[in-house]
Amino acid sequence: MPDSSKCSLRAILWAWLVAGCLDISSAFVIWIWYKVPLTKGLKGIAAALIGREAAYKGGTETAALGLGLHFFIMLCVVLVFFIASRYLPVLTQRPVLGGIIYGPIVYLIMYWVVVQLSRIGPRPHSWGNDGLAIAIHICLIGLPIALIVSRFAPADGAAPTSPAAP
Repeated sequence: MPDSSKCSLRAILWAWLVAGCLDISSAFVIWIWYKVPLTKGLKGIAAALIGREAAYKGGTETAALGLGLHFFIMLCVVLVFFIASRYLPVLTQRPVLGGIIYGPIVYLIMYWVVVQLSRIGPRPHSWGNDGLAIAIHICLIGLPIALIVSRFAPADGAAPTSPAAP
């Protein structure tokens, strides 16, 4: 595998794992804060595919489906950023700006398009929740993805930066 392909794959995998873990961790914190069992929260994600009634009647397998769906969606989010960065090198040349822009875009598409079209359907709206969700999407999704892709697979063809020696 050529070096650029290895760098691209490494960037995608790291961005996927880091952003996916950060995002689901933030969901866990919010669910714990509101005393929502983690399995119920994960079933809520699965409801996008199988509907609310089937999701909440399901067991551990349904919660696992929700977790898998979360990571599948995050992989798609990372791939979109990665591909966009090949056409818009500014996303990796200025990764903080790229992440700050990309986070809210992901939020808008997820909550105002994907969720609305899923089997979950329309949800109650709260401006307070929007603010927190956008902050989470900037800090835990947009910025990590942009910074990781910038570091391991810069779009301008520059060699990826290596960690400084200890």
